[in-house]
Amino acid sequence: MLSLRGNRALRALDRSGSAFLWAGSHLRRKRPLPSSIRRIGVLKTNAIGDTVLLSAVLRDLAACRPDAELTLFVGPVNAPVADLIDGIPAVQLSLTNPARSIRLLRERHLDVLLDFGAWPRINAIYAALSGARFTAGFETPGQARHYCFDQVVRHADDVHELENFRRLVRVVGVESASTPSVSPSGSTPREKLPSEPYVVFHLWPGGLLSERKEWPQESWRELARRFARTGHKIVLTGSEDDRPRADAFQVGCNGLGDSIVNAAGDYRFPELVDLLAGARCTVSVNTGVMHLAAATGAPTIGLNGPTAEHRWGPIGPRARSVNSSFPGSGYLDLGFEYDRGRPDCMLGISVDDVEATAQELIRV
Repeated sequence: MLSLRGNRALRALDRSGSAFLWAGSHLRRKRPLPSSIRRIGVLKTNAIGDTVLLSAVLRDLAACRPDAELTLFVGPVNAPVADLIDGIPAVQLSLTNPARSIRLLRERHLDVLLDFGAWPRINAIYAALSGARFTAGFETPGQARHYCFDQVVRHADDVHELENFRRLVRVVGVESASTPSVSPSGSTPREKLPSEPYVVFHLWPGGLLSERKEWPQESWRELARRFARTGHKIVLTGSEDDRPRADAFQVGCNGLGDSIVNAAGDYRFPELVDLLAGARCTVSVNTGVMHLAAATGAPTIGLNGPTAEHRWGPIGPRARSVNSSFPGSGYLDLGFEYDRGRPDCMLGISVDDVEATAQELIRV
């Protein structure tokens, strides 16, 4: 699947949209929020984790505007997560076929379109051409994407992304306070889930320069040995593309035998939610699966190196972060500013700290 954040070519093409947006802003005046709102569109075409966070705002928006028809517009990467948000229909747009995507937007005859993308210009272009009577989105420093919105909200780099989402939905009079949540489907066959106490390890981040968010494999192996000694099975999750790496990791876990299972690529998204919800604990690098695990309400530990807990940490009733002890860590804002900080942040996360956090969560 094409990820805008992790694909250099798509990002370069996306940057070319700034000139279009700037020129378009001179061709029409800003419009007020309509007094009657019957159809609301929410635009979020990328990022699994962001979409999980957005679930809280979507539910609050639906509750505060019960008479409005709400539609979530997504991309191919985050569409499976959108299907997990109950009661809100999703329409999949294309990043590579703008004409088709704009047609789908215009067919909805939207009164309001809210663009929750923090940096992609393609979202802002889609909003400008959507035919919506009113549009709102983020003004993100350095991204030059905000010119055509009827109302802009300053995107902040000193708050959690969920708080940025909450600020944007206030444009339509909604105060959002819910926590992201995803309900288990309960439809996964029992034989497909471990029958004994288990923990989930998610080793593989996605996106640009994802290797900088990887925890050293020897640290994972030591953590696996400690969990195995307490009678836990370790389940490795990931995509089908991650399976060869997970195989290699499993082979390197000498002496663990059947205590470690490679399940990368084995679970569809609803099944993955069931797996995460049933785990004694999920330990994950900072990526979409981390947010998904936290949203199930199950014990979740997010490992933060270049990512900052205050910007991207897991949010849930039993979610915690373990942060790098190295100075200069936690510098990522939008997810691609790797030139800002050191490349070895993940080495500053100790196995002892992760184990202690896990023990605390499991006891609660």
